[in-house]
Amino acid sequence: MYTLTRFLFFFLLSYLVKSQELTGIILDETNNTPIPFSSIYLKSGKGVVSNEEGRFRLNINSDNINDSLFISCMGYQTLRLLDYNVSDSIFYLSPKTIELKSIILSSNDLNVDEIIKEIQKNIKDKYELGITKKNMFLRETGSQKFKKLEIKIKKTSIPEFNQKFWDSTLIRIPRYNEWYFELLGNLTGNYSNEKQKLELVRALELEDKEKTAIFENIEKLFDTILNQNIKTNSFFKVRSGIIGGKVQADEMVKIANDTISEEQKIQNKKDDFLKWRKRVLSNLITGLFDDDKLDLSIIKKAHKYKFIESNFTYLGEIPVYIFDFIPTGNADYQGKIYIDADKLALIRLEYKNIRPIRDFSMFGVSFKEDFREVVIQFKKLNSGKYGLEFLDFNSSFEGGFERPLVITEKNKIVKGRNKQNQLKMDLDVVNRNTQRFQLVVFETELLENNKFEKIDEKGNLLPVNKTSYDPDFWKGYTIIEPNKVIKEFSIDN
Repeated sequence: MYTLTRFLFFFLLSYLVKSQELTGIILDETNNTPIPFSSIYLKSGKGVVSNEEGRFRLNINSDNINDSLFISCMGYQTLRLLDYNVSDSIFYLSPKTIELKSIILSSNDLNVDEIIKEIQKNIKDKYELGITKKNMFLRETGSQKFKKLEIKIKKTSIPEFNQKFWDSTLIRIPRYNEWYFELLGNLTGNYSNEKQKLELVRALELEDKEKTAIFENIEKLFDTILNQNIKTNSFFKVRSGIIGGKVQADEMVKIANDTISEEQKIQNKKDDFLKWRKRVLSNLITGLFDDDKLDLSIIKKAHKYKFIESNFTYLGEIPVYIFDFIPTGNADYQGKIYIDADKLALIRLEYKNIRPIRDFSMFGVSFKEDFREVVIQFKKLNSGKYGLEFLDFNSSFEGGFERPLVITEKNKIVKGRNKQNQLKMDLDVVNRNTQRFQLVVFETELLENNKFEKIDEKGNLLPVNKTSYDPDFWKGYTIIEPNKVIKEFSIDN
């Protein structure tokens, strides 16, 4: 009994000390204001970024328990901590700024425009563009608001799709919905769409399942009605005025498949979830580089902007130029660019639009993206090259469709007339959407191509759904600390 008790004691003790969670807030020493997007990292390279409120959470395992902790941010002296066995602490950073006019820009006396051009040179020497395993966390927040949602039926050959059906259906659709989604995993690959593999570790969604269920039930009702009325091997002609297209029936209708087991249905959902999340992540990171060039519009179209000497500072021991930029013609953005003065490498870019990015309206169809704010931050890896550390993409757009719509079922196999069913309607929809993606990379590990090819990518989990923020869900994991809005999120049932 003594041996068993002692074994259990040491087992529990080893479990408890296996990792510790360091949480805190980073403040400016001079004015006590939070410092957003600061880097909190260990000597080994593992790290996290503080959120927009200056708060962070870093999980430290037993292998790194004696590792030094560093906190750094552009324009501040790096804070090194040897003893960080604390929780819910406040960390102060001291400003470290040097006026630009007091230093020489470079040994070659390059002017601002020449420095911007130098950024695109020798990209492979400055950034790690090969295959890497990126331990990362993604948070997506969004909302959808219908400003208008009206359908007027002109003609229908399917009795169930009468005006009464559409009126009763539309009144059930929520006019406003919001969601928060988070995942932790490993994204392995380079910066191309073709070479990406995702391994999911944990996922969470804060969403009103009742509202989601409404959409799912309406979708099932549509599928049932269509399955009862359309013919096998049919296709649909969708037309709005002179605009038209062809859609296969199975693309519009989810055909029930009772031949697969319940276990396979769940696996299919996991696989679909993995593909969906990988597509989102790939879209975020593959736009950073194109072969051996930075694929950022600010840099690619630098001739459309005026870059202005703003300041000079340090990121740790790295000297950094800070330039403001404004459009000189019809460019869309203004912001700041931060450049490693030694390597002449872009290490941080922040910008927002000053005019609508896209503003289209013709024949009743409209689309307007009137808000975009982006922060991209790179960090120096152990290899000496830079890799992605943080990306914050925030946007909002409004779309409208006020047009007649005709959906016609056609079938070349069925004897008789080619046209089977038809639905004519006037559609009037105006929808406002907001989306924000925050991606942080904690660790980056170089990987050989043969190891990449051996990775067996398969859906292994589905997100856990909750109706309010749960502070314990991510306990023991390193994430971007949620802001106040997320912490207060709750669905009133």
